[in-house]
Amino acid sequence: MSDQSTPPGPPAVEGTPPGPVRPKRRRARWIVGVVAAVGLVGVVVLALAVKRDLDRRGLPFPDFASLESTPDTTLHGTVAFISEAKNPQVKERQACARIALATGAAAEDVFCWDISESALATAVWRTDGRLLVTAFDDPVGDPPVRPVWAKIVDVASGATEDVPVADLGKGAKPSTGPATNEHGDRLVMESREGAAKLTLLGSSGPRRLLEIDDANPNWSLQTGPVWSPDFAWVMTWDGRLLVTTVAGTPSTRVLVQEASGSPYPYETTPNFSIRADDVPLG
Repeated sequence: MSDQSTPPGPPAVEGTPPGPVRPKRRRARWIVGVVAAVGLVGVVVLALAVKRDLDRRGLPFPDFASLESTPDTTLHGTVAFISEAKNPQVKERQACARIALATGAAAEDVFCWDISESALATAVWRTDGRLLVTAFDDPVGDPPVRPVWAKIVDVASGATEDVPVADLGKGAKPSTGPATNEHGDRLVMESREGAAKLTLLGSSGPRRLLEIDDANPNWSLQTGPVWSPDFAWVMTWDGRLLVTTVAGTPSTRVLVQEASGSPYPYETTPNFSIRADDVPLG
């Protein structure tokens, strides 16, 4: 019988070079190279961003002059606020409703109470000249804070009056004040990490009252701006209570070094209350 199988092909020649690389393989190598290059650029950009962030964290907080150190008798009004500033004469942790003259006279405690956690409270001037102090609790989860007790304080005599349970929370939210001054000028505040602008918008065009461009990223203006009753100055809060004058060359100074935040949203509600007259202290 004859062999019907296919004869073997020619033997392979040792050392024969491979054929040309296929286009698909070239394309795959090109894609890998591009991806590697993009990844390297990303790593460099990330490293630069981290370095810039670390550099910025070394920047100082804005250093404004102190009204307490150099009072300004041209400023009028009395500011009420809550503070957890430590009193060396009291061992227990306390929160206090305090008042300070806009001139810069040293702040004075008008009512204090013991606390175990951060103070959640407001101090709001009433129309009768007394101060409404309301304490809140902070429920777990998303429910809003709720008032747990309130007292009406006569700042002159120190006498207090309990607020009935049915009236808790009424009048406890500090006012944002008028939107414009008597000329129709409006305040606009822009703030982000390490920067802030406070602008007066009027018929004659915008006037910059405050501008901070490159401060520590942990700093920002968090509350305000609120007009003083005579529209001579504006109050904001950055952990400190700040007074910015409007007339002439604007200046920003520290009225109070420490003021607690509001139980209400910082962006929409101030953590202080201003009345027009200068309340006698001491």
